[in-house]
Amino acid sequence: MKCFVENMKKFKFWDFKDSLDNYFFEFANIAQKVLFFLKSLSGKFNFMKKNSELKNIFKDKRGFLVANGPSINQQDLKPLKNEVTFFLNRGFLHKDYEYIKPKYHIFVDPKLATGEWDITFLDEVVKKNPKVIFLLNSKWYYLDKFQPYIKDEKFKIYWVDMNLFPTPFHKNRKIDLTKITYGLGAPGVALISMMYMGMKNIYFVGYDGNGLCYELLNLDSHFYGTNPENHKKTMSDYSRDLFMMSVGFKNLRNFNEYSKQIGVNVYNCTDGGALNMFDRKKFKDVLQEK
Repeated sequence: MKCFVENMKKFKFWDFKDSLDNYFFEFANIAQKVLFFLKSLSGKFNFMKKNSELKNIFKDKRGFLVANGPSINQQDLKPLKNEVTFFLNRGFLHKDYEYIKPKYHIFVDPKLATGEWDITFLDEVVKKNPKVIFLLNSKWYYLDKFQPYIKDEKFKIYWVDMNLFPTPFHKNRKIDLTKITYGLGAPGVALISMMYMGMKNIYFVGYDGNGLCYELLNLDSHFYGTNPENHKKTMSDYSRDLFMMSVGFKNLRNFNEYSKQIGVNVYNCTDGGALNMFDRKKFKDVLQEK
């Protein structure tokens, strides 16, 4: 009995759960890959072959991700005008968006397909930034509402499928945007894409990682305020979001370990925030580096 008690003291439940989660997510990855392969046999994802154009186009260069956390209200983003920069979602509302004219803009949130977000967000982005290149969710490619944008030459679009979970088992696995690959929501699409493009040093700002905490405190969760749809959330929605937040932190930790394995430096230049799993640098200092 004494031996049993001692063993129970040594047993770490959360470490066990962490390992169990890793196997669960890896199993989910395998299922996703098999499903993608079966669908690809019919040529359903041939449109993603175009993504090979992005491979190593910024070999050994640097890039910036600007997320939408409230922290960027305290930072001067104008020096990013001549950098390779990615913006996300409602990032086009930033006062300096039209001046910076980021090279890439990402939408992968299902809200754009369901109508919770207006499809004209795409038009608003192009109006402010005519040469912008979109990275969009490949699941939307065959939806009727996106067909006018596919046919219109002023909309430059690459379609990505980033539904795999980063796990400790992904060591030495290559990123290939022509197939299903790893993702962490819109910020993850940017980070993974920059790796595929060959970037050696990646910096992000405005990725606070604590938006849900702001929402629960009835504070602004984004630089522009709060998403209007958040006012409709129920306790069930918040419970789901809290779970997804914990999964997100875990995936970011695994992603950071993976980036180091392949020799890519990812730096957190956010003013504050919760993502301490990444090495930090001051945004002003980075801008002075070349």
